[in-house]
Amino acid sequence: MPKWLDKISSLWQRVFFWQKPEGDSKEFKPHAHHDHALVLSVTDQKRVPHIKQWLLLTRVFDQTERRIFFSALLVFCLTLIVAAGNLLRLQLAQVPASGGAVTEALIGTPKLINPLFAPLNDVDRDLSALIYSGLFRLDASYDPVPDLVEQYHWTDDQKTLEVSLRKNITFHDGEPLTADDVIFTFQAIKNPNWRSPLAGLFQNVTVVRVDEQTVQFQLKEPNPQFLQSLTVGILPEHIWSNIPDSGAQLADANIRPIGSGPYSVASFTRDANGSILNYTLKKFGGYYGIKPYINEWKFRFYADRDSAFTALKNNQIDLLAFVPWDDAETLSKEQYTISRLELPQMTIAFFNLKDDLLKEDSMREALSLAIDKKELLDLFGEQVTPASSPFPFIESTTTTSADLEKARGILDDLKWSTDEETGLRFKGGASSTSASSTKLTLNITVPDQSDILRIAEYLKRRWSLLGAEVNIEKQTLQSVVTDRKYQVLVWNILLTPTLDIRPFWHSSKATAGGFNFSNLEDRDVDKALDAIGSVSSTEALHAARLALIPLIEKTQPALFLSQPRYTYVVSNEIKGVKDQRIAHPANRFQQALHWYVKTTWSWK
Repeated sequence: MPKWLDKISSLWQRVFFWQKPEGDSKEFKPHAHHDHALVLSVTDQKRVPHIKQWLLLTRVFDQTERRIFFSALLVFCLTLIVAAGNLLRLQLAQVPASGGAVTEALIGTPKLINPLFAPLNDVDRDLSALIYSGLFRLDASYDPVPDLVEQYHWTDDQKTLEVSLRKNITFHDGEPLTADDVIFTFQAIKNPNWRSPLAGLFQNVTVVRVDEQTVQFQLKEPNPQFLQSLTVGILPEHIWSNIPDSGAQLADANIRPIGSGPYSVASFTRDANGSILNYTLKKFGGYYGIKPYINEWKFRFYADRDSAFTALKNNQIDLLAFVPWDDAETLSKEQYTISRLELPQMTIAFFNLKDDLLKEDSMREALSLAIDKKELLDLFGEQVTPASSPFPFIESTTTTSADLEKARGILDDLKWSTDEETGLRFKGGASSTSASSTKLTLNITVPDQSDILRIAEYLKRRWSLLGAEVNIEKQTLQSVVTDRKYQVLVWNILLTPTLDIRPFWHSSKATAGGFNFSNLEDRDVDKALDAIGSVSSTEALHAARLALIPLIEKTQPALFLSQPRYTYVVSNEIKGVKDQRIAHPANRFQQALHWYVKTTWSWK
């Protein structure tokens, strides 16, 4: 046999060593070293079996061993898969991703999507909040934080504010935003031909250009709350400077707005009558701030809340704000989430201090002691939060617990007798029904509003326990501020973002047309209110507010009952939605930059 063929045969036998030749073939010539190699291949501890050896493993097993082997192999594989899954679960996280679209319903129609006119229309204000951006924005504590501004500082006399803009900011059309745009915006606000409702905030303010990125605001008097006025959106001068001042409200730029906010206008549609049916906003890729996750924000407009709520139930929209609690709670929790919105709003029971009955301090104290606020809050659940001072979200340093027995004792001291038959309190005569007696009667005045009526019913029940005959009557705000003929007025008051309570407690407002519903006239309170308006720093402002609270509480002009919460119904497809404390309804979109629809996996 040729040597090369002998080598091939030898290699074949090494690989397929289990094969035996038939008969005494001359082609097979066993050698001692072959046997030695075979033994080493089995006994050598250092060698790893190659694949062909592993494939022969089951041939040496009997049926029972084979079952055990495959069972063990299955357990090993499952264990490996579970271990790998746990490892990935610990090391991977589902995170928000860009993409998706949401649709929200708004009640009404857009008219002037322009920050200088937006306060006149809630729909305009909502859209402007996403399209425009201002020098500052308000956080959850209603404190101003820089938005378009990179840095700012006040002069020592607190009368001049200098702001420096962020660099490389552009409007939606690609044009840069500079100091000229800021100056144009505030000059337009002050211009009477524009007829902006914000004009009063800046009439005594001079705006000066320092350079392309720097602007000064010069005030006549220090105003620590001035920064909150600078949240108005900035207009692009290159568009509006070509529009006559007298025609500002007629300009097409009010319908096709261009701002510097996180979203720009993509499209809108009208019906045959010219009314706008919907707007589609798209994410602005050049936005300087936190980039939103949601690509498109669509708005549909409805004539009333009932039709919008019907669209929500029919899955035509994803979001609807300020849904009545009773309606919101009927929605499927598997499909919708209720986010709570808190505004600087309070429900207060004002005592008319000029009323013959309520002008007595002891009577107001007795009525206050009869009210159990915890019971009131339990009545409404998560629809309200407690209130204890004239300022929303600022707690009183003094607390008074309900004490019916003490309240009854005060009425006894005031010579209000109790009729054993009727349970009513009276003065003079033999009983509460005698002609010569005067019954303890209280009239509660409320607006025609369901939640306020529920609170009035609660007050009626508690004061009835004191022996008072309580009546509830409805009035409009106009008749309340004009006639001022009420004893106890229960009303919701909505404050501005500056938390200015002067209109409700200063003696100058205790006249016809004023909002000092308690008719409080107190020099110490007036002085403290005036001090709030003259402070020159944020720290001094907070201290002045805290100093005012006990002065108002001392006179007991009202019961600070609760702070209402409002619903924001959101589809469960939208993630990242949380409860919010906002300065006005349009501020709910500030958190929208953190909402998302799409997700992806990422290493932790």
